[in-house]
Amino acid sequence: MAGMAQALGHAHQGQSPTALLALGAQLHDIGKRHIPIEVLDAPRRLTPAEWAGMRLHTLLGLDILCRALDEVPQDVADCVLLHHEHWDGSGYPIGLSGASIPLLARLVAIADFIDALASPRAYKSAMPPELVRTLVLRARGVKLDPLLTDLALRIWPQLLRARAQAGLPRAVTTEPAILKP
Repeated sequence: MAGMAQALGHAHQGQSPTALLALGAQLHDIGKRHIPIEVLDAPRRLTPAEWAGMRLHTLLGLDILCRALDEVPQDVADCVLLHHEHWDGSGYPIGLSGASIPLLARLVAIADFIDALASPRAYKSAMPPELVRTLVLRARGVKLDPLLTDLALRIWPQLLRARAQAGLPRAVTTEPAILKP
């Protein structure tokens, strides 16, 4: 997923992606370490209580970073906390909309959206690339930044290569994070 975010960042900014984008993309779901494996791997639709707990992973992720690091770069914090904010304001945890969502969080959101659809889960099979592309287009201007979505669709083959080179899918571990005292 991080490779896709970096490819999208490079295409958008016309330069090498920043180390902060790479780090934010790699750590965006770190809060899932505190979500029970039974919820992460549930082969069914989550209950309302389970879904509410799952939605906390962004806040839990930021908490992990703040406990582990003396100083968390704002761009990294944005990626971890805000990658589920939606362009139309319907996302979480804050309900930001449009350009008020930081750029790096919007880049990570697109890569995460693609990865979630293209990866197999306990409750679904991996979707083929053309179906994923169709769903990305449908999310344009709703969940995803419309201009960045257009860019993602223009560089679609490059995003798929970046994803393939990453050796996905990967497992999420529930081992406790190593934190500073």
